[in-house]
Amino acid sequence: MEWWLWLIAVLVILVVIGISAVVTQARRRRGGPVVEQHPPPPEGGGER
Repeated sequence: MEWWLWLIAVLVILVVIGISAVVTQARRRRGGPVVEQHPPPPEGGGER
């Protein structure tokens, strides 16, 4: 494969990672759902 095709592939991957990071930061600032968020505790249960 030509060297410039590898260069374009690496640049595309970096752009995708950058866009994903920006979107995740924007969601954290707004307090919206984040992928790493823990699931809520089950209803009716709990420690006593």
